[in-house]
Amino acid sequence: MSADGKKEDNLETGEKIDGELQVKLGDKFFPISRFAKPHAVVHPADHHSKVDANKFPDVEPEQKQKEDLKEFNQQVLKPDINKPKVDPNSFPDIEPEAKEREAKLEAERLKKSQ
Repeated sequence: MSADGKKEDNLETGEKIDGELQVKLGDKFFPISRFAKPHAVVHPADHHSKVDANKFPDVEPEQKQKEDLKEFNQQVLKPDINKPKVDPNSFPDIEPEAKEREAKLEAERLKKSQ
């Protein structure tokens, strides 16, 4: 505080040297561009970033292995909950020759039982 009650400022502006405004900090002069830089870039209104999800790198192999092991352990710990659901209708039909053979065997069984 100065004698007249106003807070003293350590920041003094000096003259321009080499086209840059010099600021005094403590007992040294620094160019204002050295410490007054913008923290964000202002883009025009029509700017759209081009992000492609396919260009991101895959998960590191060690981390992927840990995730797979964790998933496996969860399936082992809770087999009823994590059991894969299998749709029996998704399997292909039995071969036609096998169907004919089954029909013959069924007919033979009926003959023997009568």
